[in-house]
This record gives sequence, structure tokens and C-alpha cells, in this order.
Amino acid sequence: MASPLGLLVIATFVLGVAVRWYVLNRWYVDVPLVEDGTLNDNLYYHLSANLLVEGHGFANPFEYQVNDVIIPTAAHPPGFTVYLSIWSLFGLDTVTWHRFAGGVISASVVLPVGLLLHRLISLRVAALAMVGVALYPPLWMNDALILSESMYIPLAAWAIFFAHRVYDDPSVRKILELTVVLALGSLTRSEPFLMFFLLLTPLVMLHPQLEWRERFRRTAMAAGLAMLILAPWVGRNVTIFDEPTYLAVGPGYVLELGNCDDTYSGTYLGYWSATCDDGTTWPEGADESGIGAAKYAKARAYIGDHLGEVPKVVAARVGRILGVYRPTQGIDFDVFFERRVRSHATVGLWAHYGAMLLAIPGAVLWRRRSTLLPLAAVAGVSIFTAAITFGISRYRIGADLVFVVLAAVTVGHLIDRYGPARLRTTDSPKEVVEA
Repeated sequence: MASPLGLLVIATFVLGVAVRWYVLNRWYVDVPLVEDGTLNDNLYYHLSANLLVEGHGFANPFEYQVNDVIIPTAAHPPGFTVYLSIWSLFGLDTVTWHRFAGGVISASVVLPVGLLLHRLISLRVAALAMVGVALYPPLWMNDALILSESMYIPLAAWAIFFAHRVYDDPSVRKILELTVVLALGSLTRSEPFLMFFLLLTPLVMLHPQLEWRERFRRTAMAAGLAMLILAPWVGRNVTIFDEPTYLAVGPGYVLELGNCDDTYSGTYLGYWSATCDDGTTWPEGADESGIGAAKYAKARAYIGDHLGEVPKVVAARVGRILGVYRPTQGIDFDVFFERRVRSHATVGLWAHYGAMLLAIPGAVLWRRRSTLLPLAAVAGVSIFTAAITFGISRYRIGADLVFVVLAAVTVGHLIDRYGPARLRTTDSPKEVVEA
């Protein structure tokens, strides 16, 4: 007979997929990937997955779309492209199927969340958290757009789960399990690579159960495994591109769009602007890496010339991502630039406010049971990414996951304390942790 947790995982996964399927078919099924000829990340992932299945490798889909030529690309890490290509391999290669694929991988977040909360607190809180991540609008609003955030959501949750296993028992096996998850995250989006330094390293190097020699040895083993997993992709990039290229062609493309006069004041303060790319950073004959290097140099030069304004801009970026700076304008930008439905963006913002507020007492309660480091690392990477680039709401995805999980902890505590006697949990904290 299936366990209660197993049944809850199945039920909430079906719920999560159903919500995403309904949203897709109700609002996005007829929305084209490209409007007014604008090439975007949605089209990138869809086409690159199909090009991979057709035997062209990781090819620049925009060059193929516009000029019908095959040129290697590393504009994004390969994880989400590979995932979509599996669907394409079985003939599910249309825009609609790829949108649905994003929803399926996104909804799978219920499994690591359920395992984590059941292990750490109780079955009830696990159920609340699983329902929360299945329904929480900020976690499904990207899925119909075909973006790598859909795949990053469960990977971030698995990182939190395995990090807590390391905190409880820093065995070599558990440390290497966490290493694998972080490496897969790095192959999906570039910023999770930071968690090797913000999560895994401090978790192992500061662990009180290990002697210093073992701390260094196990950290070195994790580093070796990470390099082994990343080596095929990094080796390919270092070999075929003109400029040093590792997980992606570099931050220049993003940094340029967030660092110019338009984004340091006025309407787009803390956001991005297409006018930042004035066409002067496309060296003739350069490949992706060369263009990225030129853009990076331009962005660095601009930042260096405007250091006095950087604190203001960073504050605006963080304020935007948290929804406390120009929130109404943020909804308008989500609709226009991110192509979200206005009602979804509005409901998502209010849901974010509620989860963020409930997460505060949830963090206090969590700290009584275990470490906050994994949650802080996942949320911190999201906020840091926005602080150094620009404040768009989908960059908050890791923090959104953390907020809704901590909100479930708060709700569970309120039920135990103020709810009807028949709904209260009688387990002691020690019994729950050991369960």
C-alpha cells in the first residue's frame, strides 16, 4: 500500500500539472513565440531543442531562423534545451508540447518539497507546502513561456533537500549527492553555480561533526565531481569559441542591457532597456563569445564611470524583484516584456506579498528545527542575480520557492496553535525530526 506521503506527492503533482495545463490551454495556446519579429528566450529554447534532435548540436537558433545557417551557441547552459529535446525526440516538438513540458518539470517540485517538510517537520506541513508549490502563481507563470526557470524550480528544491541531509549527516555520499544536484542546476542556469560557494562549501567547511582535515578532503572531492560533470560542456565551449567561455558566453549580454543611462534613472531605473544595446558592441566577424566580451567591457566601463549611482540602482533592482519598488509598473512590464496575462501578474504579486510576510515567522520556526543556510542560499542567489543585473520578477524564482515553503511552515504552526483540537499535531519537535 502506498504511504500517505506518496499519495500526497501523486495528488499534488497531478494538481500542479492540471493547473499549468489549464493556464496553457486557457490563455497561451494561441500566443505565438515571436511577435513583431522580436527574437527571445522562448523561441531560443524551443528551436534549440529541435535543432539538437535534428543532429545540429547546440546551434544558435536565431541564426538558423534568420539566416538558415548552423552556428554553435552557448547563449544559455544546455540543461533545459536537453530536457525539451527529449520531448522532441518522441515527436512532441511543437510549441504547445514544449510549453506543457515546462509545466510538467515545474510541477515535479512537489516531490523534494514533500520529502523535505515531512522529514523536517510533519506530514501536515509537507501537504501544505506541496499544495502551495502546486498552486503558487509565481511558480507556474513562466511555464507556458518556455523558460529555464521551469526546470530550475525542482532543482533548487532538491538542492535544499540534499543540503539538509548533509547538515544532519556530512557523509561523503550525501555531499556528493548535493554536488550532483548543484552541477545539474549550473547546467540549467548559470547563477546556481554560486551555490557551490554560498551553500556547499560553508555547509561542509563549517560542519562541527568533521575535523578540519575531513572538511578540506570532502570539499575537494565535491569540487572534483563538479568539474567532472561540467567538463563536457565547458570543454566544448573552451574549444570552439574565440573568447574564454565556460557555462555560457558570459554576462556581457545581460549586463549591457542593465547598465546605461536609461536604467540608471527615469522610467527604467533598476530594470533593463533595449536602448542600452546601441549596436556599437557587435565587433565585425566576432562569434558569440567575442560579442559577449565586448558587451561586458562596455558594461564595466559604464559602471566604472557611474559608481556613485550604483547603490541607488542596486536598491531599485532589489526593490523591483521583491515587489516593493514601482509594483504597478512591474505588472505593466510583466505584461509587455514578459508577455504574461495581466490578471496572472496581478494575482502573482499579491500572492508574493502574502507568502513573503508569512515566510518571516516561518523562518524563525525553521531555525528552531534546522539550519537556514540552504534556504538563504537559494533565495540569496536569486536576489543577488537581480542586484547585479536587473530586477525582473522571474529572476525571483528561487526566492519564490523559499517564501512559499516557509509560509507553509507558518500556516502549519498556526493550525497547531489555534486550530480545532482534531487538526492539531501532537508530535514533539524531536519526534518529528527523527520520523
